[in-house]
Amino acid sequence: MLRAGNWDGDIGTYTVPMPLEKLNPAKWPNDRWHRLVIASDRIVASEVSAPGRQRPRFLASIASQVMARNANPSPATAATGTSTDENVLFVRFPGARLRTGEIPLYQFKNGTAQLSPKLDYRYALRLGDQAFAFTVSNGLKGRGGASYGDGARYSIEYDGQTFEYSLPEYGWDSRVSAIADIDGDGKPDFLISVGGNNSGHEYLLLSSLARPGRNPPSAALHSTGC
Repeated sequence: MLRAGNWDGDIGTYTVPMPLEKLNPAKWPNDRWHRLVIASDRIVASEVSAPGRQRPRFLASIASQVMARNANPSPATAATGTSTDENVLFVRFPGARLRTGEIPLYQFKNGTAQLSPKLDYRYALRLGDQAFAFTVSNGLKGRGGASYGDGARYSIEYDGQTFEYSLPEYGWDSRVSAIADIDGDGKPDFLISVGGNNSGHEYLLLSSLARPGRNPPSAALHSTGC
């Protein structure tokens, strides 16, 4: 998962996601990227065209900044990134099929697609014909119920099964940014942000990549604080 913006390694920069960090940026894959534009009531999803071996513009900007940073860690000599659009995400999942076109967002009772969930409260909802529920806990809990560890724990329920996600980093101040059927399997997918320690953390949870029990986030993107 990527965003256009600052990747120069200075304060406020994005950090390279784990699937890409061990690759030379010149060898990052150009194909199978999708662009997700998140509006107030829908996601507009489209495939990013990459004719031949041409690199998509958003990816070229990010890769050039990372290569400049690696060549000379001084932020003063790093490449300049494109302007950030907080409503646009770029994702790549070779093992999952993503929808294109307009995808409706779940709308909460507050009239928006976003929610700062109450801890340990079970939200019972419906996305189209699919009933689902989710609960957010304060980190992980031991057998006695005491919380331990950092991050938020999301338990998502549908079709009589529970899918659990531990979202690490600092604190459990999480926000549901969007719920929609991004991968077209009729189940809810979640876009979640977790704040803390002046850093930003985003997670995408795709139902088509999940199994009952504990799951890692399908994708993650982090930005550093001051």
